[in-house]
Parts: sequence; C-alpha cells; structure tokens
Amino acid sequence: MQSASDVISSLFWFKDDVDTDDEKEPLIIEQFVQNVEDFSSQYGSEISVSYTAFNLRGPPSNFPDYGDYPQAFVMRTYGTWWDEAPSAQEDYMPQNSSTIGSQDFVEVSFERAVYPMEVSVFETYNPGAMIRIWAWGPSTWMLLWEGEPEYVGDTPRIFSPPIRQMNFPTRVLRLEFNHRLLPYYTELDAVLLKGKEPANIVRMKNNFSYSSLFYKKTQPVVEKGQLLNRILASNLHESVIPPTSKILKQKQIEAGPHLGDFQRLPDETILCVLKYLDIQSLCRCAQVNRHFNRLASDAILYRSIDLRPYWHCVQSQVLVTLSMRCKFLQKLDLSWCGSHRMIHSNYVVNFLKDSGAELTHLRMNCCKFVDNSVLRAVVDTSAYLQELCLRSVVGISDWGCLATLTRLKRLDLYRTDITTMATVAVVRANPGLQHLNVGSCKMISAMDDVAIALGSNCSDLVSVDFWKSYSLTPNGIRALGNCRKLQELDVGWCLQAGGSGEWLAWLAGGDLRKLFLGALRGVCDRDLRALLPRVPRLAQLDLLGVRAVTPDICDAILAECQELRLLDVSFCDQIQESQVLEWREQYPHVSIKRSFQSANLNTAPNALFLAPSLE
Repeated sequence: MQSASDVISSLFWFKDDVDTDDEKEPLIIEQFVQNVEDFSSQYGSEISVSYTAFNLRGPPSNFPDYGDYPQAFVMRTYGTWWDEAPSAQEDYMPQNSSTIGSQDFVEVSFERAVYPMEVSVFETYNPGAMIRIWAWGPSTWMLLWEGEPEYVGDTPRIFSPPIRQMNFPTRVLRLEFNHRLLPYYTELDAVLLKGKEPANIVRMKNNFSYSSLFYKKTQPVVEKGQLLNRILASNLHESVIPPTSKILKQKQIEAGPHLGDFQRLPDETILCVLKYLDIQSLCRCAQVNRHFNRLASDAILYRSIDLRPYWHCVQSQVLVTLSMRCKFLQKLDLSWCGSHRMIHSNYVVNFLKDSGAELTHLRMNCCKFVDNSVLRAVVDTSAYLQELCLRSVVGISDWGCLATLTRLKRLDLYRTDITTMATVAVVRANPGLQHLNVGSCKMISAMDDVAIALGSNCSDLVSVDFWKSYSLTPNGIRALGNCRKLQELDVGWCLQAGGSGEWLAWLAGGDLRKLFLGALRGVCDRDLRALLPRVPRLAQLDLLGVRAVTPDICDAILAECQELRLLDVSFCDQIQESQVLEWREQYPHVSIKRSFQSANLNTAPNALFLAPSLE
C-alpha cells in the first residue's frame, strides 16, 4: 500500500529522450486510465457525468478526500440487499461459483503496453470491494491478483496489492468486485498502472521465439486461468487437437487407472454423484478412462450450464464441444463471456440452433457477441424461454423480434438500447411477466407507455425497475395500481415522477417489500403517511435525496414497519446526523444509511443533485 504523497508526486510522466538501446534498462512508466472499455453497472446514467465508470479516466479528482462525490465511479449495489430483494436471481449452477464470487467488473485501458509491476486503485469511499485484477494478453486473460473482499473502515486508501509477474506486456486491465461486506456504495477515483515498457516493441512482435515466453515451465501456475484453460483444451477442444495428439489422448483414456469396486456401480448412481460437480471437475473426470469419459459426457449432466465464472478463458470452440452434450439444455448463463472477440456470434447462433430448443432460462449479460443474429436465433429456437437477461447489451436494432416470445416471466434489459415500441410489444406478448428491469434504457422515450402496458397486461408482476427513466411520470406509475402482487418498485431518479408524491397512494400495497424513491424531491411526509397502512411488510426503503421528509415520518416508518431492514436517508436536508445515530441505537435491526462528504472539498454540499440535464 502506497501513501498518497508517493503516488501523487509521480503521476504519469513520459520522457521524450528515451534511449532505444536494447542494452539499457527498460523504461518504467506510470500511467492513469486512458479509456473505460466495459463495465457491468454504474450508479450514474448514460447521459450523466456523475457517478459513471468514465470518471476513472485520468488522475484522481478527489483523493485524498474521503466521501461521496459525483466525480467518482460508483456501481449499482452494495451489501446483500439486492440479493435479499424479491427480484433476486439464483445461480443456474451454484457448484461452479468461486469461493470469492464476483458481482461487478470494470475494464480499463492505458495508452502504453507495459509489463505490470504495480496496480494502484484509488478508493475514496467505502473501500474493500475489489477481489481480482486481470490483465489482457495476446489472446487470453491472466490473473494478476485475487483476494477476499473486506471492509477497511471510513478512510481513503490507495490499494496496491502484490501482483504476479507477466511474460507479456498489456495495456488492458479488468477489476472485479464483491460488495457483500460494504455498508454503503464503494467509490473509485482512479487506477494507476506502473510497469516496464518493452525495450523494442517492434522487434519483439516480429520475433516468433517470443511466443515461447508464454509457455515456460517456470511460469507460475494461475489456478483461475491457466489450469482451466489446460482442461478445456484437453477435453472440450478436441476438434482443435492435432490427430496424433488425439490418438495418444484416447489411448491414455482407455488405459486409465482401474477403479475397482467403484467401477461396478450402476451408471445411474455415478451420474447422481457427478451432477454435483462443476464443469472443471467434470472435465477432469472425463480424463480418467473411457468409462468415466462416457459418464462425464452424459447429456443429463448438462441441463444447466453456467460459464460466467470461466468468462476469462471460454472461447468459441467450447460452445462447439458443449453442443454435443447439451441435448437437454434448459438453463444457460454466458454472462461476461466473449470479451475481445474470444467468442464470435456465429458460434453462439449455431450453438442455440443445436442445443437451444428446450431452453427456459438464458443470461447473456455484458456479452459483446450478442447482435441481431444472436437475438434472432434466441427467438427462433427457444420458444419456451421464461427468463432472458441481456444487461448492458448494446448495438442491436432488431429488438422488436423479442415480441415473438410469449412465456417470459423475467426480462432484464438494464442499460440496453431497446426502444419504447419494442418494449411495449414484448410486455403485451408476455402477460405472465413477473420481473422487468428497464433501468437506464435511454432509448425508451415514453416509459409511461411501458408502465401502462404492465398495468393493463401483467397482473402477476412482482418487481419492476425503472431506475433513471426520465420519461416516467405519475400517470405511468398510477397504472401499476392494477398489479396487485407487486413487491418491488424502483423509481429512483425518475425525475419527472418527482414533482409530487401523491401517486404513492395509488400503489396496491399489501405485499410491497422494496421501494426505492431516490431523488424524488416532491415526495413529502403526507405522501409517505398515506402509504404506510398499505405496506405492512416493507423491508427496504430508499429516501435518498427526498429533501422534504422530516424526522417525524421516519419515526412513524421505523415504528410501524416491523419488517423494515434498510432505510436510506442520505441527503435528506431536514434529518441531522444526531437523529440518525439515535435511530440506529433505538432500532438496531434496521440498517440506516446516511451518505458522507468531506467538509474541505471545494464542491457544493449537495453535488449529488446536479441539474437534470447532467443527471
């Protein structure tokens, strides 16, 4: 861990008088992020400069100040609250999950490729969520560092963990996060990459012996990447193995160790055991002998496939081999896979045509290979889909084809560019829809139309997320009063709905568990008091920036909502810190949140609430 002065004193200096003599020591440079290539979520919106991933570009804006500032990068969740909400999703293949699960990521690039020596992350609010650092190489990702999430207290820090050495230069890093231990949103100010620049980049690129550096026996084994790559290469990538190697491999399998009495067990018994294994372990079993190879390839073991934990090494050829085993595939998660063209869309199309006929659940969040052809293949081959998640998928023009699906119960379109017309058509075609996320969908210009379609068509609706939908008005929300089973509603930052909070009385209530009203300044005590008798089971309430609320209504909420577990009163002007401390002592079972900003930063104390044109 470096001190602030050590890093601030050497911010990205490039020397013009670089000596190109190969005998000289390689140049060590420090550089901040040049561009943000990808990310899974952000608190800010697509038309905002506040709380967005792109704030990671360049040197720190706030460090060493500690607090909540719009110039930082903030992700969408914290703690375990979203996992406890009615809209929470379950893993398709929990045995695949790492002991340190990832919830978010951000991918950044730098101007020059270097051999990394240090990666320093400037954390200015609730640090401790980062769990992995990856580096992109010529054709694969390498794990530089991995660690458990932690909560280190209310203090800024420059987190610079010890990283593994690489045998190739990189200019792209990916950071992964787990927020479960954080009491509130984490905020990142900048990322600094320190490394040695290659002595002669042109010569090294044209030197074919350079590739041998990647396969030195002395290279440290990285469990998350290289081990699984070897297993996939030897078991799932059969079609790319040279013929001679195939013969040797088959002989090794046939001449595998004798398993004694275990081999006498019925196939059904062994399959019952194998179904609890993750894909990596199934691949290992397939290498034991012919008997285990046959069992580990049985289609019954591949009804649910979750490849997200292996996003860093899954390539197109994996889909080719898996298609041979996925005759009964029902659930598939390809989220985060396919970065840097590791998966091509035509392979996904072919896989869906071969194995997608019985799919009921499909997740392709943050997948750059999803284009019009993939989307069309989904609707053409997977008529039984009940869940479709396409978070942060952009660049599609044929969204209207989703209206062909008629059995959807969950549809997640967060940060996509789906249009109003396409969204309304999908809602109308799926009366059984229970969960819908259209947060930060900037191309939906009339969100009221979507809300009205939900109210008139989806009586079983359980959760809906309109986060930062600037076209949603009270007229649209009023239509949700017909959804008598509604348990979760997020209208945070829906600014046109914030002029008045009278629409709260229109909600059906009774079973509402989660209500997020962030930045709706028109909501007042009277509106919340009218809602109280209708939400006896309310567990999560976000009043961030609802300036008109007073301690009186919060007292009533805390006293009457016996199941309340989360209350956010950040930036509520009439509520003082002393009152929050008193509530925390009186209601220890409720997690009461209040944001913090340093007093010495030269910015408006309510910088959170910028003009609507910016936010």
